[in-house]
Amino acid sequence: MKSNSASLAALVGVVLIGMTGFGVFLPIFPFLSLEIGATPTATTIAMGAYSFGQLISSPFWGRLSDRVGRKPILIAGLIGGVVSYLWIAQAANVVELGAARLFGGLMAGNVGAAFAAAADLADDKTRARNMGLLGAAVGFGFIAGPALGALLIGHTPTREGFALVCYASAALGALATLTAFAFFRETLAPESRTQKGAERPRRMALLVSRPALARFVAVMFLVIAAQALMEVTFGLWADVELRWGPREVGWTLAALGAGAVLLQGGGAGAAARALGERLTLLIGLALFAAGFGGLAVSHAVSTMAASLVALTIGLGLATPALNSLIAAQADERERGAVMGLSQSASALGRVAGPLGAGALFDHFGSAAPYAAAALLILAALFVALGEPARSRDWGLGTGD
Repeated sequence: MKSNSASLAALVGVVLIGMTGFGVFLPIFPFLSLEIGATPTATTIAMGAYSFGQLISSPFWGRLSDRVGRKPILIAGLIGGVVSYLWIAQAANVVELGAARLFGGLMAGNVGAAFAAAADLADDKTRARNMGLLGAAVGFGFIAGPALGALLIGHTPTREGFALVCYASAALGALATLTAFAFFRETLAPESRTQKGAERPRRMALLVSRPALARFVAVMFLVIAAQALMEVTFGLWADVELRWGPREVGWTLAALGAGAVLLQGGGAGAAARALGERLTLLIGLALFAAGFGGLAVSHAVSTMAASLVALTIGLGLATPALNSLIAAQADERERGAVMGLSQSASALGRVAGPLGAGALFDHFGSAAPYAAAALLILAALFVALGEPARSRDWGLGTGD
C-alpha cells in the first residue's frame, strides 16, 4: 500500500509539472499565431495539429506501454514535448507552428501512459479517486501554467516575450522528465506485460465486443471536441467580446484550473462514491452543456464568469468518471491499449474541434463555436444515457 501511494504521488507530481509546462504557453499560442500573420482559421488548425499527431500515435504508444512498461513511454513523451516547445519558440510562420505542434502530438504517449499507470495502481474502489487525482494534477497545471505565462508575457506582448514563454514551457518539461526518471517507479509488473510477438488487442474488435466501451469512447470524443472548440477560440472570443489580451486570458484559464483542482482532487471521487460513476458522468455533462450555452449568449464578464463556473463543475465531475468507466473495461494486460484507444478518441476530438472552430468563428461570429460545443455535449449526454447490456459496463466489475 505504501509503495502504491508513493508511486501514485510521483505520477501526480510528474503530470503536474508537465501540464504546468503545457499550460504556460497555451494561452499565448493564438496571440503568437496572429503576431506572425496567421488568420483565426489557420491558428486553430495549427493548434489542432498536436491532436492530429496524438490521434496517429496514441494506439502505438498504448500498445508499447503494455509491452515495455509505463515509465519509458512517460519519459519519451515528456522529452518530445520539450523539443516541441523549443521549436515553437523559433517558429517564423504558421506552417512551422503547425509542424512543431504536430511533432509534439506524435510524441505525446505520456498522457495515455500516465492514465494507464493510475489504473494499474487502483482497484474498483480507488479507480475514480486515482483518475480524479491525476485530473487534479492536470487542472493545477492549468492554474500555475497560464498564470506563469501571463506574468512572463507582460502587458505589451512581443515576439521575444512569446519565445520566453515557450522556453519556460521547455524548462518545466525537462524538470518533469527528470522527476519521472528519478522518482516514478514502474507500475506494470513484468509478468503482466504483453510479450513480444503475442497477439495484440485490436481496436475495432475491442469496440465491437464491448458496447459500453464503444459508448464511452464516443462520449470521450464528443466531450473533447466540445472542449477543444472552447480552448482554441477563447482567446479570440475574449479579444472580440471583452477586448482582452493574453494576460487576462491567462488569468481566466488559471481560474478554471483552480476549479478543476478542487473538484477532481476530491470532489469528483466523493461524488462517484456517493452517486455512482454513471450518475456523476450524467450530471457533469448536463452542467457542461449549460456552461457552453451560457458562453454562447454572453457579452460581459459577469455572464461569462457564471457560464465558466457551470462549465468547470461539469468538466470536473464528468472527466474522472468517464476515464474511470473506460479503465474498468480492461484487464491489466490490455489497459494500455484501452487507454490508448481513449486517447485516440480524445485526440480525434481535438482535431475535429479546432478544424471547425476557426471557420465557425470567421463565418458565423464569436458565439458560434460555443453553441456548437453545447450541441456536442447534449449529443454526448444522449449517448451516455444508453442502457448498458451488463452491469460491468458501468464500471461495476473488472475486465473480461
